[in-house]
Amino acid sequence: MSMFNIGLSGLKTTQKALEVTSHNIANSSTAGFKSGSAEFASVYNGGQRGGVDVSDIKENFTREGGVVNTGSALDLAITGKGFFVVSENGRMAYTQAGRFDLDKDQNIINASGNRLQGYGIDADGNLVPGILTDLKIEAANIPAEASTEVAFSLNLSSASDVLPAAAFDPAVGNSYNYSQSSEIFDSLGNSHTLTQYFVHTGPNTWDTHYFVDGADLATPSTLTFDGSGELIAPAAPATVALAYNPTTGADPMNFGVNLTNSTQFGSGFNIYENDADGFTAGEFAGVAVAETGEVFATFTNGETKLQGQVVLANFANVNGLETGNKTVWYATNESGAALYGTPDAGSFGALLSGAYAGSNVDISEQLVDLMAFQQNYQANAKTISSADEMMQILFSAT
Repeated sequence: MSMFNIGLSGLKTTQKALEVTSHNIANSSTAGFKSGSAEFASVYNGGQRGGVDVSDIKENFTREGGVVNTGSALDLAITGKGFFVVSENGRMAYTQAGRFDLDKDQNIINASGNRLQGYGIDADGNLVPGILTDLKIEAANIPAEASTEVAFSLNLSSASDVLPAAAFDPAVGNSYNYSQSSEIFDSLGNSHTLTQYFVHTGPNTWDTHYFVDGADLATPSTLTFDGSGELIAPAAPATVALAYNPTTGADPMNFGVNLTNSTQFGSGFNIYENDADGFTAGEFAGVAVAETGEVFATFTNGETKLQGQVVLANFANVNGLETGNKTVWYATNESGAALYGTPDAGSFGALLSGAYAGSNVDISEQLVDLMAFQQNYQANAKTISSADEMMQILFSAT
């Protein structure tokens, strides 16, 4: 009977191996799927050969799946170690299937409705690290915001011609040395053009005239530099205060031109920075995800608002994870507790937006295994057939 039992154990374990291989092939296009392999172990009963058994079915977490580009901002691939964390009706689950979307309440979810976890933001829009929460997008339109400061720094060439201060006229090009424009916004979001005219009136001294939409603000300022070309007036914080009353019905504008880091060297005229705050009203346009996991809402006016940060998990023993439906895993005593961190930090991989990690199944390898297990199954069946023939011979001889 031992030959029958040994052959039967071979059939059973080979069938399990065929099931694993078939499962791998069936999931060759499943996002985040990890191929499994059956590990065999010989069986001895009291020192007597007892056949074979499947000791473990191990998933291959080492091989990464191919990256599938989609262009969808919420499709995310981890370029390295780590698992996404999702809330499955309150239970934490872990996956490398990075296909996400927004539900009707603007929560970031996967196809199973599980909510992506990460660090949220406080009322001031600052990240709240260390506390996992559902990542959600605030899709409300943003109102216009008036400009309050123009960050503006430049180099004025000390070799420029000295011009008479009284002769300045914006309509006469040779009455000033340089000019530069900046876009600013009023409280209704209307765009206005601030133009600055620079007149070299003496050694290390420049008169600056300010116009908005062609109207003279009538508040000229004087820029003074030391012998090393560094700005000394206006003194730090080197901001010139300006005011303008728009004709659009918007509130009066009060803003400053911050000239910090401006210089006067012998090199040519050069703009280092020209960036005004404020913006026109914007409608929600979509979502963007950075390599480091920050999630931003984007708007039609070019503005972005931080919404949170994706958090990744890893484990001391990934092979100890419990496999669940829908390509997720759960932490166990064997895997150890989840170790959380942010993308592209420490041992965690960066995020690639607009793509997801596909299955890591190698179809060619699986087909070879399939043929090998089929032959193994036939050989074990032959063992049982041979044992049956021997029993028939024995019965016929008695």
